[in-house]
Amino acid sequence: MTEEPISPECRLGICLYRLGRGDYLYTIAEMAGIGVSTTSMIVSEVCQAIVECMWDANVNKLLPKTDNDFKEKILDTEELWQFPCSWAAVDGCHIPIKCPPGGQESCKEYHNFKNFYSVVLMAMVDAKYRFVWGSCGFPGNSHDSVILQSTSLWEKIKEGLFLPNFTHEVNSACIPPLVIGDSAFPFENWLMKPYTNAVLTPPQRYLNYRLSRARMVVEGAYGQLKGRWRILMRKSESHHEEVKFYTLACMVLHNICLEFGDTIPSKLDLSIDPETNEKRDRQKVREMLKISMSPKTMTAGSTEANHIRNALTDKLWEEKERAEERDTHH
Repeated sequence: MTEEPISPECRLGICLYRLGRGDYLYTIAEMAGIGVSTTSMIVSEVCQAIVECMWDANVNKLLPKTDNDFKEKILDTEELWQFPCSWAAVDGCHIPIKCPPGGQESCKEYHNFKNFYSVVLMAMVDAKYRFVWGSCGFPGNSHDSVILQSTSLWEKIKEGLFLPNFTHEVNSACIPPLVIGDSAFPFENWLMKPYTNAVLTPPQRYLNYRLSRARMVVEGAYGQLKGRWRILMRKSESHHEEVKFYTLACMVLHNICLEFGDTIPSKLDLSIDPETNEKRDRQKVREMLKISMSPKTMTAGSTEANHIRNALTDKLWEEKERAEERDTHH
């Protein structure tokens, strides 16, 4: 007698259950009535198929490629998050793994600031919580700045092969389409980060507030990603290379859920407090989601980057003063 092959529907169901619930392979194998090694193989193969066959159609297609694509992303950010000239926000997030093989050096490499082993997911998110780009697999001890600068996207941007040529003129500064990040990232004319001076002027503090508010879209996306796909929340018994494919597959599935309007219940969205239904404190969210807490990158940045940030600061401060003046008159 030959054994009945496991149907594609059953294989997909096993994989989605593993990703969504995060249960141990042994538990799922018992439920499905198959071996543990078979369960592990099914999950790995289906995740790999999701990434290889669906990444371009569900993640890469959202990465802007034409001038019009960039302009639409910028308009979305201005409309939804009230921050000008930005098409995406970037941040890193730790995905827990078991202690990796490779001896003391490997352990040290993957041991992060939070005292557990992890690989880092570095991703860019648009104004609608959709992942437009991602890279996963760097060891947990890596700095956000080093990770981003090690990617092919960074190389393309630095070589002038990715960003469009158009700019927005704001207070005499020509501003290209911006990615916004926190103080851990390098300061570039296309990568905007907050002021890190010890003493800030009111306009500088206001720029930091507005930039931080716009960056919350990344935390929201990670909150939905890890809330819906619980395997990313706990230490997986799988090899860290498999965890990388789990993570990328979950990003694809996250975007598919958003495209089809499959909204996540607030009790699963980790960026929302289930008791009050309000946004959780940002620090609490970052700790829960294991979002990177890399030290600040202390770089002066280029003269052009400083000029752009100062121009944005002046623009936002002027808008704030005008709004306050209108409110006073009314």
